[in-house]
Amino acid sequence: MSENARFSARRIAADGILIALFFLLSLLSFEVGGVKLTLDAFPVLIAAVLFGPIDGFLVGLLGAFLEQMAHFGFTATTALWILPPAIRGLAVGLGLKKAQLGSIRYFAVNLFAALLVSCGNTAVFYADSKLFGYYQYSLIFGVFFWRIISSLLTGAVIAAIALPVFSALKKSGIGKDLRL
Repeated sequence: MSENARFSARRIAADGILIALFFLLSLLSFEVGGVKLTLDAFPVLIAAVLFGPIDGFLVGLLGAFLEQMAHFGFTATTALWILPPAIRGLAVGLGLKKAQLGSIRYFAVNLFAALLVSCGNTAVFYADSKLFGYYQYSLIFGVFFWRIISSLLTGAVIAAIALPVFSALKKSGIGKDLRL
């Protein structure tokens, strides 16, 4: 199999490592008043920028699936809960094609993707609460403003933390096509 194949063995291995990193970071997250604080978006961003939207989507989807299995097992809404992180990977991968890393566009795409995840998680939280009968307006929408603020801050921090990682990857030859 050639190195330029669509999904080379190296690329699949890198995606696997990033999925494992997503899972590890999700275990290190914590919740404060209905707002989850986590850095699990970091490997999704790395996959989306290095390999594109499909890899970003897969890392978010499979990493979130592992997180769901570890915390809740398989439920009626598992498929819904794993979509927002996957959509982040897709949005970042599509939004950053041929974009300069560190540019205003780079940060704007990451912030937009963070907002998508917050809105998606709130929608899934609502669906989950209706399905399982624990709906409370204050529980689901009362902290929405704080979810948005925390997602924007986290998105900005992750985007900033990723820049030196991308620089190191470019120097190592792994990210030779990165636009820094």
